[in-house]
Amino acid sequence: MESTNGKTEDKKELTRLIVVSNRLPVTLSNDGGQWKSKLSSGGVVSALSGLKREMSFTWVGWPGKDFCEKDRKQIDSLLEKDSCGAVYLDDTTAELYYNGMANSLLWPLFHYHSREMVFEEEAWEAYKRANQAFADALVSVVQDGDLVWIHDYHLMLLPRQLRQLLDACGKRSVKIGWFLHTPFPSSELYRSLPVRREILEGVLSADLLGFHTHDYARHFLSSCTRILGLPTSSNAVETEGRIVQVGAFPIGIDPDKFTEALETDVVKQRLGEFERRFAGTQVIVGVDRLDYIKGLPQKLLALEEFLSTYPEHVGKVVLVQVAVPSRGDVEEYKQLIANVDELVGRINGRFGTVEYTPIHFLHKSVAFTELVALYAVADVCLVTSTRDGMNLVSYEYVASQQQRHGVLVLSEFAGAAQSLDGALLINSWNSEEVAAVLHQALGMPAKQREQSFNMLYRYVTTYTAAHWGTAFVRELKRVSRVADELAQLPQLTLADVTARFGTTNGRRLLLLNYDGTLSATQTIPEFARPSPLVLRTLRRLTEQRDTLVYVASGRVRAHMARWFDGIDVGLVAEHGLFYRHPQTAGLDDHWHCLVEHTDPQWRAAVLPLFHHYTERTPGSFIEEKEVDIAWHYRNTDPEFGIWQANELRINLQRVLAHLPLSIVDGRKTVEVRPTKVEKSAAFRAILNALGSNPPLAFAMAIGDSKSDERVFTLLNCDFAATIPNLVTCTVGRKSTHAKYFLPDVESVLSILAKLADAKDVPVG
Repeated sequence: MESTNGKTEDKKELTRLIVVSNRLPVTLSNDGGQWKSKLSSGGVVSALSGLKREMSFTWVGWPGKDFCEKDRKQIDSLLEKDSCGAVYLDDTTAELYYNGMANSLLWPLFHYHSREMVFEEEAWEAYKRANQAFADALVSVVQDGDLVWIHDYHLMLLPRQLRQLLDACGKRSVKIGWFLHTPFPSSELYRSLPVRREILEGVLSADLLGFHTHDYARHFLSSCTRILGLPTSSNAVETEGRIVQVGAFPIGIDPDKFTEALETDVVKQRLGEFERRFAGTQVIVGVDRLDYIKGLPQKLLALEEFLSTYPEHVGKVVLVQVAVPSRGDVEEYKQLIANVDELVGRINGRFGTVEYTPIHFLHKSVAFTELVALYAVADVCLVTSTRDGMNLVSYEYVASQQQRHGVLVLSEFAGAAQSLDGALLINSWNSEEVAAVLHQALGMPAKQREQSFNMLYRYVTTYTAAHWGTAFVRELKRVSRVADELAQLPQLTLADVTARFGTTNGRRLLLLNYDGTLSATQTIPEFARPSPLVLRTLRRLTEQRDTLVYVASGRVRAHMARWFDGIDVGLVAEHGLFYRHPQTAGLDDHWHCLVEHTDPQWRAAVLPLFHHYTERTPGSFIEEKEVDIAWHYRNTDPEFGIWQANELRINLQRVLAHLPLSIVDGRKTVEVRPTKVEKSAAFRAILNALGSNPPLAFAMAIGDSKSDERVFTLLNCDFAATIPNLVTCTVGRKSTHAKYFLPDVESVLSILAKLADAKDVPVG
């Protein structure tokens, strides 16, 4: 598959977007040995129409079947004309990947039908092979700087597989987006997936993840926290030193397509025929794929309840139900068809007469013009999905109702329910509720119908498919710019440090954070003692010529003094409240306190509150320091712990409002300490005490927390002019005030160990 480039100079300047989906938007047909292709006009193709002036497109996907080598060459040539490229899968892999894994495991799981889930190792292996085939095909198409937009649950491993190939090729500026067109289930259900970690890790190699609703995005974020243990915010996941953005992008339709169809003679004629056929009756329309997520049995049971509870509607209300065939060869769908047929027969037999048939059931696809006429004639559209990613039937009905102002009765389990303000929402599992809402909809006054319709129509015509496509791609471009800024932050190398450290003529200063920098953060404070490697490295550093080393931590000074006993390092304890100098600094080496006096009476007000939340938050505990008090919730339920921490913080603010105390958010901690106690304040005091006689020739600060950012700012702004060789370094790639980054604790220790063994270079 060849890369598709623009044919003019202007085209080359456009941003390139590579759209990747399971199926290509192309229909292939063979006419007398010659292949022909026809490009589809709906769906994502329409959604990207608003971006044609900003970027060029290449579409990559499976053509629907396998082909021999001879046919592949002809098909590739055809597809290239439509800016498409094929990913070929052998028939066995395609069957197991598509029907075995995607549709027999992920589809039912994502729609809360766990009883229909079937996991087979063979299908999982095929899913991995198919995703890898997409990655292999894409790597030759994608150029550095391109945007790649991957679609749906069929390709959830692809972001990671593609990223690995691109990195190996040196294409590190490619930005990847992934969008899910189905619901994402709650973490409690998702955790039942046997390959839950692999699927999450697969999509987390993208830069932007899109979902139809905030609920789906929230469920995904919760799964990342509970299953992978990753820190999340309301719209992002932090993983492997990267920030993956997560957002809600509700899809829409092309309403002009329906508006224009209503003006055609064929639709007007068919609408007139329907109006004469259903004269004197009110029409409820339903349009669904015959799928267990669409709630067809629930719809029919609700109609039966409606006709039983409100007999005055018998003979005056009909349901026209279009049921588009779907996967009729699968056993679960065969049972669904039999169930629906039995219900239709029972209801028509119970309430029907020679002149009246309550349900007109069409088990087939209908032409677009027929569909628009059905939408236009209906007084009510009834959607009873038990789970639905979005349900665009509701949008199509609104777009076709400019004259009649029909009422939309919409399941709260459809994604559209979160967007379509003006619809009557129902619990599709409650037949009595649905029956009552149908009665309300059919009797709604014209003025109220018009008001509700105007709200719906305004939304449907504003948030169109083109708007959806534009919004996602522009957010991907914005995320890309932020990622590019982070990518410009250089990684600290040994050469960067040794060139300055070994050639300086003067004192050298190392300011090192402990937790998360010299040692991985521990869940229990007592387990945070330094490793033999850390102790050995620090000892050797202090033995270097004119080298002063300070280690800062939130731990109490007694722990720090015991941990580093026998090593001549300066210590900063309780986030800067206490500090002491190393003996080689030539200063008083007893402990100094940043605040002259702290009244301990405030602890009596804080501790009962901490105990209250500890009792009510399993896994939390209190750490009492000499002055500070910290409430730890790292080992609690991730979401409940955050809720409790937020509530505790609010109550602390009320209790401590009149006291000179600060409430500080740490890593899964809420800490109370005296105001003005800050690591940067302690380091400022240390630097001022060291003075300029002799002057500092080299200083390096390494840290990973928010408090370290203030240290970096202090050094970069206030001491850059007086310290000729200054290095500030954060741990993990992030937005930072530091000039460099190191990826993890291991890389920090590696740099320090090499510095400890460095030989001085004579200064000329």
